[in-house]
Amino acid sequence: MRARHDVHTHNFLSECCSDNGATVESFVKRAKELDLQVLGFSNHTWDESVALPATASRFYKKQCMPYELLLKKQIRDEMQGIKILFGAETEYCGMYDILGMGKEAALQFDYLLIPHTHVHMRHFVMPPTGDVLRARDTLTEIFSGVEGLTPARARALADSMPEAELEPFMGEKQSDYIRHVSDFMVKSFRTLMENETLKSYSDLVPISIAHPFQPVGSFALRPAMQKLISDNTYGELFTMAAKRGIGLELNGGVEQEECYRMFGIAKECGCKFTVGSDAHVPENMKKIFICEKLTETLGITEYDLMDFVRV
Repeated sequence: MRARHDVHTHNFLSECCSDNGATVESFVKRAKELDLQVLGFSNHTWDESVALPATASRFYKKQCMPYELLLKKQIRDEMQGIKILFGAETEYCGMYDILGMGKEAALQFDYLLIPHTHVHMRHFVMPPTGDVLRARDTLTEIFSGVEGLTPARARALADSMPEAELEPFMGEKQSDYIRHVSDFMVKSFRTLMENETLKSYSDLVPISIAHPFQPVGSFALRPAMQKLISDNTYGELFTMAAKRGIGLELNGGVEQEECYRMFGIAKECGCKFTVGSDAHVPENMKKIFICEKLTETLGITEYDLMDFVRV
């Protein structure tokens, strides 16, 4: 199946995009060059009516609804013969079971992408490992011995240390990071499917899971993490998604062998799909074509796509 749509793009209004040239017009031009029929913009968005967890980074404080709605004013339903969709990539904080988009906000979009694998956002999306927690406790004790530092300030300093700098304070490692992430992905997908906020609008707004079971920031470790998930577990989870009409995203990371097993099971369960490049610059939209080998191998056709991406 040739990719004819891309509904996972981020223009310069996304905090993660550092290219001021990533405008609506430049994405539309690139979509035209790639012979796409549908283009969807999906900037990161946190609905400010949903309280941010105390451990949230500053990232989503800017990516609020009024800011993201600026994009809606810049697009039309059709541009250069291409169907244009106004979407958003919101956040699912699996460790808290908090979805960053309420119903009233969700209804303002043509579709939503929801990731459950932003595991690089530690202690916000995914809980840290026991090794990390133990290291922070050790640091708290060290800082508490510094004259003038209150216990609360010592704890805050320890919590602010990047994980990469904590290894000297961990002692003998006890956590299996690969298992930790694999187990979390399974848990977060299941709790997302059962999330009451999502249930309130998933029949009203098309929903696709962004980069499912593909942990962000752990590309080299993905196959090992995915191998720990059984066919039966995938089958249970994808059956939940199919019954709810919630789709799965095919993207540039699907060339790994384990993704063939995963998406093959998803197809057997009746899941529908979307295609997304996750491009932050127009040039990277070409990544959507990486998934063509997978779709051909698994027999995924346009009839397996979600309705909103079909023309």
